[in-house]
Amino acid sequence: MNLIRKPRCAAVAALLLTALAVPAAAPTATAGTPAQAPAVAAARAADVIDPPLPVEAFPGQVKDACAIWKELNWPQAKRPTDYPVVNTRLVIRGSNVYGNRSGDLPLEGHYREYDVNPRPPGTYRDAERLVRDTDTHTVWYTGDHYDNFQEISSGCS
Repeated sequence: MNLIRKPRCAAVAALLLTALAVPAAAPTATAGTPAQAPAVAAARAADVIDPPLPVEAFPGQVKDACAIWKELNWPQAKRPTDYPVVNTRLVIRGSNVYGNRSGDLPLEGHYREYDVNPRPPGTYRDAERLVRDTDTHTVWYTGDHYDNFQEISSGCS
């Protein structure tokens, strides 16, 4: 899957936005006409990857995670919770609120995050997540801990 990455460094991001937003020659005022502000490029990085794809187009573990979370009825606990994975000694964490502070997903959504990969209890989580809108049941996948998202169009809600 070809992912478009947004810059991790705020200074690099600011330089990129400045380069995109500043025209080659700034307009100047002439007698009787005020100077107009230059047009500003969109400040949001390309961090939602299009087009939405069916779950079968994602890595196999994404489809497996969708099945696990569907079986658990997409829980909505008040705190991050580890859930046992049936017929294994593994757990999978999920159900906590995803705040969408970066504004990458639609602003009107109410989101919960869910791990993709089960793990042994007491071990660290990896970067792969599913983020689900509790109102619309739309699900997004991020393989890089919220840097980029791609909507799962079918097979995971």
